[in-house]
Amino acid sequence: MDRQAAEDRIRAALRRDDPAACELLWDRYAGDLLARLQALLGSKHDAEDVLQTVFVRMVCKRRHLAQARCLEAYVHQIAHHEAVSFLRRRRKSGPHLGAEPWLVPAPADDGPRELAEELQTVLARLPQTQREVIVLKVHRDKTFREIATLLELPLNTVASRYRYGLEKLRTLLKDFTP
Repeated sequence: MDRQAAEDRIRAALRRDDPAACELLWDRYAGDLLARLQALLGSKHDAEDVLQTVFVRMVCKRRHLAQARCLEAYVHQIAHHEAVSFLRRRRKSGPHLGAEPWLVPAPADDGPRELAEELQTVLARLPQTQREVIVLKVHRDKTFREIATLLELPLNTVASRYRYGLEKLRTLLKDFTP
């Protein structure tokens, strides 16, 4: 099913107050939102917790979701705001104990897992704005246009964040020693 048809189906379910709307939202957006939240928060566990909060928020805002000009952008905006709120609360509560692995490949052999852990460590050293674009582009196969829509940024800004992020990654990976 194409993106517009999926959005139309979700909107119709939201307008009817159909309980299946939440499942449709989950099926359509959970994977992308989890990847984005992991990139923002640097923790799979925290991202999963925030994702649950995002879906509760979406259920509460279902009438607004049904009327949103771009449903996908609105959903990502809710997730971004929840992540920022989470980070603000975490800063107030004291130091974070460290991030657990979240960028983990399917089990195969030790090589890819070590590379994924190294990449995750280096990604954590990028500015959040660059990390977010790189994860959406590479890990979630989003186009620059899709990322620009989701993040509500100009296309050139997204492209330059990606380019600068990759340049910084190259430098960090060259100098990286675990």
